[in-house]
Amino acid sequence: MNAALLVAGAVCLALLVERIGARTLWEDSLRLGWGAAIIVAVAVLEHALHTAGWRRCFSRGNSPSWPHLFSAFLAGYAVSFATPTTVVGGEVARGGVLLREIPAVEVVASITLDRLAFALADLIVGLCGVCVIIAAAPLSGGIRAGVATAAGLVGIGIGTFFWLQRRGRLAGFLANHAVLRRIVGAQRATRLADGGAAVDRRLAAFHANEAGAFYASVALHAAGTAVGALQIAIFLDWLGIAFQARTVLEVFLVTTAVDLFSFFIPLRLGAQEGGRMLAMSLAGLDPALGLLFALVIRVQQIVWAAIGFIIYLAAIVTGRTYPVRDSRRRSPGMN
Repeated sequence: MNAALLVAGAVCLALLVERIGARTLWEDSLRLGWGAAIIVAVAVLEHALHTAGWRRCFSRGNSPSWPHLFSAFLAGYAVSFATPTTVVGGEVARGGVLLREIPAVEVVASITLDRLAFALADLIVGLCGVCVIIAAAPLSGGIRAGVATAAGLVGIGIGTFFWLQRRGRLAGFLANHAVLRRIVGAQRATRLADGGAAVDRRLAAFHANEAGAFYASVALHAAGTAVGALQIAIFLDWLGIAFQARTVLEVFLVTTAVDLFSFFIPLRLGAQEGGRMLAMSLAGLDPALGLLFALVIRVQQIVWAAIGFIIYLAAIVTGRTYPVRDSRRRSPGMN
């Protein structure tokens, strides 16, 4: 299935390039020049904010220092982006080799909380983008209804994820599922269920006692996603294209919405490019700019994934782990 989606995405990308024209892309690329490098570099702010959001999901006294957590985040990003394991493999990577000295329950709980906070942040921004698409795109009533329904289903899924976490039922629901028992066997499933119960208690306690930290994580992830708006502004300004803040906001919201609802496509190949072309078009700009911007973002993803793999492989080779940060360094006012 993944292979079929990847091939379909590649075909869509090829058709988009053919439609715009390789010569047009090349000429716009020459105009952009070093602006592409700036856009790639600015992504460090995005990753830093997402790391800060993850850090708020650790309980007091169990959080690694920010630089160490940043390394783990990039390692997970690399595996998630560049391997067929996608998000699952990325979460295992960022919580495995680099954070072995932290209790497993704490690592699993922090990643689970962070995944929810990240999803909520993207959902908030993405739903705003859906509103822009429904209002501005030349779509039929049926398609508009379909887009709204899809957005609602994603919202229900994330809402259920949130409800299960707050109730302390998420890990237990997964670990006690009959399908899991058939796959791993009854004995191993029982051990997983015991571990899942410990994670559930940790999740419920965090939501009950450190809700402020969780919502701070959501805000930090939203800020990290919003770095995309800064990159769009840099892109347009470097090309000498006049724009207003509203233009940047529209492009940003639509691209975020398309990215949110195309998560099932490997590398979002084709969808990422088409989404940015649509966003530029709805904002009254040349769709070719959207394709060029998407290709710059591809370069950004590859560069940061390469950095993440270097960190990950270095940790495996050296056996390096990162110790828990002393809780006494934490400000008393932090949740």
